[in-house]
Amino acid sequence: MLLISTNLPSLAADSDIRTKYEVTLAGLTIAHAEVIFAVRGKDYSVRTNYRTSGAARLMGSATGEAVSSGTYKNGILAPSKFDLDHRGSQRVQKVALVMSGGTVDKLIVDPPLDQGTQRAPIEPEHLKNIIDPLSGLLVSGVKADGKSDIGACDRTVPVFDGVRRFDITLKRKETPAATHGPFTGPLTACELRITPIAGEMRSGSGPQAGMPARSLSETELTFGFVDAQKFYIPVSLSAKLGFATLQARLTQYSHSAPR
Repeated sequence: MLLISTNLPSLAADSDIRTKYEVTLAGLTIAHAEVIFAVRGKDYSVRTNYRTSGAARLMGSATGEAVSSGTYKNGILAPSKFDLDHRGSQRVQKVALVMSGGTVDKLIVDPPLDQGTQRAPIEPEHLKNIIDPLSGLLVSGVKADGKSDIGACDRTVPVFDGVRRFDITLKRKETPAATHGPFTGPLTACELRITPIAGEMRSGSGPQAGMPARSLSETELTFGFVDAQKFYIPVSLSAKLGFATLQARLTQYSHSAPR
């Protein structure tokens, strides 16, 4: 749900951004996630820990950690590594990506992908001009010249997570404001569409089903604008999934300079 862009304005100082999210399906909690974004000089990292909970455990439990890191210069994040360690009752998977200039230089998937899974082959061109999922969590609040606000929507982001290549397309819907809750301030709501390009296309119904063959419909992703750092963070997601609604919402948010 959290896969958008790479450009960020130059931060005035090192900083940590901490967020927590709750995911529900048909009103029942199914997962929790924590995301930490950190800048240290010219280096950055994004780390998330997630776990299924509540009703989702009836279909299969899962926990995992994903970490992305790279360089941060002139307002641009340039990812160099992405690692995923997913541990579930239905699936265990480790992914390691090494990247440079938006191109995958090294890819390790353990265990290797099941060739019997319904898949569109990943070709060399699918490993170029991409961004890993975690480096795409944050959206720039300025253009490359560091002056103009461009918003969080009206863009297409090419994503590769080690087993799937897909596009995330966002179109602006509205610009409301949050007056209460963990985040208060300007919001930007976007219509979101996922377009599978290549890789694993699972159609299972469990929480580890991967990129679903059935698309989410009527999907809205809302960002909150963090004025101090001039970028957007995901605040909520709402999507129709069959006859139910899948929702994710920000439950905790803080930002600070490290000691």
